[in-house]
Formats: sequence, structure tokens, C-alpha cells
Amino acid sequence: MLMSFFRFDYIFLSRVFFILAVCGVPQAMADTEEDGRYWFSIYTQGKLPAENFYWSMDTHPRWRNEGQHFDQLILRPSVFYKFNPKASVWLGYDTIISHPPGQSSQRENRLWEQFQYQFDAVANVTFTSRTRFEQRRREDFQDVGHRLRQMVRASTPLPVHPKLSLVMFDELFINLNQTEWGAYRGIDQNRLFIGANWKFSDFSNLETGYLHQYINTRGVDRENHVLMTTVRFNF
Repeated sequence: MLMSFFRFDYIFLSRVFFILAVCGVPQAMADTEEDGRYWFSIYTQGKLPAENFYWSMDTHPRWRNEGQHFDQLILRPSVFYKFNPKASVWLGYDTIISHPPGQSSQRENRLWEQFQYQFDAVANVTFTSRTRFEQRRREDFQDVGHRLRQMVRASTPLPVHPKLSLVMFDELFINLNQTEWGAYRGIDQNRLFIGANWKFSDFSNLETGYLHQYINTRGVDRENHVLMTTVRFNF
């Protein structure tokens, strides 16, 4: 019921945003499999002894089939360097354990590099760009998949309360090569999120909302309607 409510409000907007993001790239939008999902994320960050260096650790458990089955766990440690309060470079490593329906569990490892930049606010809206390059290795395969992820995030305070903000982001995934384990060159997926962020303090906040995920596959494409909740802590 909850997933249907979020989907009803935002599905049209998300599809329009996705089409604009991949304009000029042919997509088979008609034949898709849809699912309601729940994603939960915990982000923690803190300072390292070296000047301007920081650590980060993310944990992402995810459920499919309207939350009935556990789908995936992502563990994401990283370190990053801040040139200034707006610009930073990151180096991280992901461990992804997936439990696809009717199959044994799968493990993927990713080394990634990232550049993040926060622009000056425009009309009370703050934009952040995040560019990430991933080197993906699937267990039992030798080849490496290379993928580019580009996210643009916008946030603006809401007048109802000084600690509440409206948040929206879009992230486009592009495979740069083809692999034996199923990745193929071109558009991989797109994620559009719209929700609200509540700032508890300078060190913690909670964000929740609807995420529309469109996954481009060789066969029937997938469209997931996700209730996503994120908790962040800065130490």
C-alpha cells in the first residue's frame, strides 16, 4: 500500500526525467517488469589524522517484492580529500552481495574513484555534482566492467521548518565496455529520487522519499519503485 502511494504521486515525473536524461538513446520502454522495493542506507563519516583527509563507511541493505525478500547488501568504505568545503576527491571499494530470485548468491567487488563539487546556491537551491568511475569485478569471472555514474543533486529549504529541505537527484549509469557476466556497453540504468531531508543537528540527518530506478537489460527491462531512507552521521 505504501509503495503504491509513492508510485502514484511521482511515477509520471520520474519517467519524464529519465527520458530527458537519455535523450537520443533508443529505449524499449514498453516491455518492463515492475517491482516495489525498500532501500535503507547508513552513512558515517569522520576526520583522519592527516589534514583535509576523511574516512567514510556506507551500509546499504535492500529488499525486493514489496519488502518480502532480502535482495542485496552493499558495504562501501572510502577515503576522501577536501580541497575546500565545496570540492573533494574520493577513493572507495564496494562489496556487493546479491540474492537474485531462484539463484545462488552473487558477489561483486568494485574499486571506484570520484569527484564531488557543490555549487553556490541559486535562488535558494543548492546543486551538487558527483562523478564516479567504477571498476567492477564479478566473482568467478576474470574480466573487469568499467562504468561511469553521474549524479546531479538539488536541495532547497522548505518554509514549514528551518531543519526540513526538499531534495531531488538524478543519477545516470553508463557501461563503458561489455563483460562476460552480463554488462554491455551503453546506458545501464537511471535513478531519480524526490524526498525530504530532516537535519537533526550539524552531525546527523535523515532523508526519505521515492526513488524510481529504470534498468536497461538485454531482455525485459526492469522498473523499480523504491521507498528509500537514508541516515547520515558525521563524527
